[in-house]
Amino acid sequence: MDTPVIAASTQRQIGYVIAGIVLLAMAVYWLFNWLEGRHETGAEIELAANRKEAMSDEEMETKRLDLSLTGGLVTLTIIALALPLYWLGEPGRQEGLVDFTDTQSVAQGSNLYEANCAQCHGSVNGDGGLAADFSLVDTSGVFVEQVDWVAPSLGAVLDRFTYSEVKYILNYGRPNSPMPAWGGPGGGAMTDQQIDKVIAYISSEQKSSEEIAKGVETGLSGAALFKARQDNAAAYGEALALADQIHDLEDGLAELEPGSDGATNMANQIAVLTAIKKDLEGDLQATADEILAASETDQVLLGELLFNNPAAGGAYGCARCHSAGYSYNANAYPDNPLIDPIVNGGGGFAPSLVGVRDQFETSIEMVNFITTGSENGIAYGAFGQGDGGGQMPGFGGCWAESDAVGVVPRIQLDRITGHCDGSNVISLEAHDGEVIPRDGILSQAQIEAIVAYERSLDS
Repeated sequence: MDTPVIAASTQRQIGYVIAGIVLLAMAVYWLFNWLEGRHETGAEIELAANRKEAMSDEEMETKRLDLSLTGGLVTLTIIALALPLYWLGEPGRQEGLVDFTDTQSVAQGSNLYEANCAQCHGSVNGDGGLAADFSLVDTSGVFVEQVDWVAPSLGAVLDRFTYSEVKYILNYGRPNSPMPAWGGPGGGAMTDQQIDKVIAYISSEQKSSEEIAKGVETGLSGAALFKARQDNAAAYGEALALADQIHDLEDGLAELEPGSDGATNMANQIAVLTAIKKDLEGDLQATADEILAASETDQVLLGELLFNNPAAGGAYGCARCHSAGYSYNANAYPDNPLIDPIVNGGGGFAPSLVGVRDQFETSIEMVNFITTGSENGIAYGAFGQGDGGGQMPGFGGCWAESDAVGVVPRIQLDRITGHCDGSNVISLEAHDGEVIPRDGILSQAQIEAIVAYERSLDS
């Protein structure tokens, strides 16, 4: 337990003791007064105060006066001692109220999250979720396809966006995606206080830096398989078609009489198709393993895998925003002419990265921008400007994390320019109170690899 908490508890106990003494004194006074009042003192002529003989000047100016002055001195002494003790205990009381309020906010935010967010995102610190059966429509509102849209994990959202950016996203949603506007400003049903409570709960469930780094590395194997399927679209399409055939046959088999000739023939057909599908998937996985191994010495290839990283529902990568169709795997619908295959960096919610050299003349500019992300009203590149709406997240920025022991300490996170490499000591010291430098999602080398890949899209 921290020293301030112990001090606050001690001050509170002293206050309780003083209050107890005062209450006991009042009770004793009342008891004696009550007992005195029960004594029969005679006729009314003796009881009337205005008919009693007044005290002499000698009594009034000695015993009576001394008693009054002593009583006043005792009262002033109690006040002089009690007020400083109250003042000493007030900071602890206020901190306790803040902790209690935070605890309540987290608990209420948890209920709101479970009711409104968990269906798509899953648990906050999980691997992401799925917005199942989302209807894709074109710009005219015509139905295109029913898809399963991968929703990102929120376990590292405060390592990418600031508190105000997260609130903006919740208020206004993400257009052309299953993410609706939840806050009043965007036409949603939640009040401003409810949005704050949801963020409080999300803040309390954020992953550690070590968990995030491990997730980034683990996701590279999935990105390698994505590339293997993309580079071998015919084989991947055949595997998908076989999966559909097997599914239809299994539905038909369930309606046949077990042991009948028709059921036996259909079961044999399912087994043959399953074997072919397994061989195709095995070849794709072998190709993915080769890609992953090659990425250890190929910076551009590593950058491509990091760009398309599917870990945490794609939250650690770039393709969710910069590649249209990535979130629902548009490559899985080769028979739908209305759905175009995924073009890496071809643009989606975020702009196309083909021709990104026109925006950022040097690799260093791009590295710095990806590290810290966009900021409201701040220019970037040759013709960009941040709008403060949680557009481009910061993937490697240094964060100032309060070391205070609290329920939701990460709510006070503030992004600082650059990685936590010692060059930002002054920026850290400029923050009130003690702060802990905490790096973002990607390392400097990983961001440099992504930049190398994105700049290769021009060629």
